[in-house]
Amino acid sequence: MDDFLPGSCEAAEFFRRSAWSWYDGRLDVGLHYAAAAVDVKCDEHHEPCELAPFWHIALLTKARELEAGWRALTSLQVRRGAPESDRVTATAHIIQGDLLFATGRVDDGLAEVGAGLRIAERSNARSLLPTGYVVMALGALRRADMRACLHFVDKLTGEALLGYFGQAAGAWVTAQAAEARSGVESAAGLIAGIVTNPFVLRQLLVSEPAAASWLVRVSGKLGACDLANATVTAASAASAEHSRFGVMRASALHGAGLLEGDSGKLLEAANLYPDRWCGASAREDLAGLLAARRSDRNNTIHILESALGAYTAVGATRDASRVVNKLRDFGVRRGAIRAVEREGEMPHGLTNTEFAVAELVSQGHTNNEVGRQLFISRHTVAFHLKKVYQKMSVASRVELAASWKAFSQRQRFGGSPGQCPPGGPLPLRRRAVSAKRTFAVAPFHRT
Repeated sequence: MDDFLPGSCEAAEFFRRSAWSWYDGRLDVGLHYAAAAVDVKCDEHHEPCELAPFWHIALLTKARELEAGWRALTSLQVRRGAPESDRVTATAHIIQGDLLFATGRVDDGLAEVGAGLRIAERSNARSLLPTGYVVMALGALRRADMRACLHFVDKLTGEALLGYFGQAAGAWVTAQAAEARSGVESAAGLIAGIVTNPFVLRQLLVSEPAAASWLVRVSGKLGACDLANATVTAASAASAEHSRFGVMRASALHGAGLLEGDSGKLLEAANLYPDRWCGASAREDLAGLLAARRSDRNNTIHILESALGAYTAVGATRDASRVVNKLRDFGVRRGAIRAVEREGEMPHGLTNTEFAVAELVSQGHTNNEVGRQLFISRHTVAFHLKKVYQKMSVASRVELAASWKAFSQRQRFGGSPGQCPPGGPLPLRRRAVSAKRTFAVAPFHRT
């Protein structure tokens, strides 16, 4: 970190203190020093001093003080104008994209981050890459685009997940991708590694509002009540340390509500969250709790529909698909949710769902695995796969994989955010972590 922040002026020193404070899990102190770095005038034009305003916006985004983030960004855009280094230009794109993503403008956010990553990769500005990769991987995961998600996860693992400055978020996104692809057991070691490292967990909780609830949920699936309790305890401590940030209290309430089965805490969390995706997640968990208790069917449906509307508004295709299926269990039919976002016409006249099925089957997934990722039954997968065979004039999974590989290699990947380079998807590198724990079925998790 010190190599990234050279210079000895007062602004650079405030920037350094801010970064280390956040790295240590003190977002409030980090924001204090970041604001101080912006307020100090530097006549020597150190690059860290040029980057300090963007760092301030990044921390405002983490705190979900989104209106303040926009005001700071607007003020900064008015002041900019002189020629900038590639690092500053890339930083501007990535930080603005992260803010757009947090406010629910997903397409615009991913486009900005993608532009920044291309500049950062070209200029070897490695310190910027993990932040951008996290946003791109998370965006792809929420869109149910596992090819793009694993592409960026693979890039993240190259940045030494838990050993690279500030990359608790990278470990978390990688664990989510592993769970989505192969089930929660495949991510057990990484989940345990995050939760049992207080330093990593503390940093994650002040960086990603959705992390606490996700860790509690997957710990429940694993039957690892010790991990769930540790997460809730850490989230409560972080909330107490950051009492001015509503998002921290919402995150702690969400995790505790899941662990304790407390509908009041889940409702309060849903209403406190500043960003729509997190609010929708809390409402979905609240509906799941009410459904398990067979409480007030109409209210449960209303809450699920509210969650669905928010997920759809922020482009969270994967989450919306899950809620659509839950509504069907209540006899409520909603329009089909696109499983994979693609620009232009589908190959061979495939529908969106058929495209998603073909993509996953060609990667070697079983019907059960495909169904889990797309939130449809294996019988529905088999139905769509039969249609794919007919439209593509193939007779087996082997023939499909060969035809799909040829199709993928003809596409021009890399020109748009969320797409892969030529040659198809990159493999998920798994971190070998031994989890000395016996996992049982847990009572608290999404289904």
